[in-house]
Amino acid sequence: MHITPLRSYRATLIPPGIAPEDIETRADQGALPTLRLKAHNPGRASLAAHHVTGLPVLRVERVE
Repeated sequence: MHITPLRSYRATLIPPGIAPEDIETRADQGALPTLRLKAHNPGRASLAAHHVTGLPVLRVERVE
């Protein structure tokens, strides 16, 4: 049996009403909403963040 530990992730979300050309800039400035969650991998963290918020996910970063 293989058990994969949960890890902490921060998902950066894209709220409605932001111009596509401004998304990366705002994300780099920390001006977009984020969500902290635990998941087995970044892909699952992204899916969970989208499922919970209904918003598109720009990026997922592992938090130590």
